[in-house]
Amino acid sequence: ATSGLIVGYLLLQQLHPDREYVGLVMALGAGLLMAVVAYSLVLESIEVSGLSWRVGLGVAIGATVYFFADRALARRFGGESGNAGIPLALGAVLDGIPESLVIGISVALTGEASIPLVIAAFIANISESLAATDELEEGGERPTMVIRIWLAIATASILAAMLGYGVVAGISEAGGVAVNGFAGGAVLMVLANALIPEGYRFAGRAAGLLVVLGFALGFALEHL
Repeated sequence: ATSGLIVGYLLLQQLHPDREYVGLVMALGAGLLMAVVAYSLVLESIEVSGLSWRVGLGVAIGATVYFFADRALARRFGGESGNAGIPLALGAVLDGIPESLVIGISVALTGEASIPLVIAAFIANISESLAATDELEEGGERPTMVIRIWLAIATASILAAMLGYGVVAGISEAGGVAVNGFAGGAVLMVLANALIPEGYRFAGRAAGLLVVLGFALGFALEHL
């Protein structure tokens, strides 16, 4: 899933796609992630435990934590850097950690990784890497430094997946579904704050269609 960051970097170096295409990929990834949150995280957690209030509380807490973390990073780095790629790269950290946590949690709760989630995170990471790599290089960062940034974020995401697995494997089912909800709330904030707005900014109205098509694809993958 996290290798999408490296794939996005390589695609930009080779193809130099227009921002419109980057926006369409962002929108598709947003729709996929939306379906994953709805079915793999929220609905499945409720079906497994019946504790819908714990799942709902986890979603609310996850969204709140993401909101304050995102705001703190924006205040710290947004106004101090002339390179627009820096906030985008920090956004990739905030996006990648919840996604990776969810993958680890999924394995701990069900015994297997959610294939739709892995696909959705992979596509979302490609789109974010495409957008941020372009901004970083235009801002003067060398390609070698940019690839180091993505490798560092990929490593942090892998550790987050291990943490998600380790935490949930060691707690009760009720606690596990609450953590699942927490990660789901953070991922929903990723969609609301980053992927959908950026997709619309780059691709216009066509992004809305890709979000819905991504959701339909995610739904199909969940039920195959």
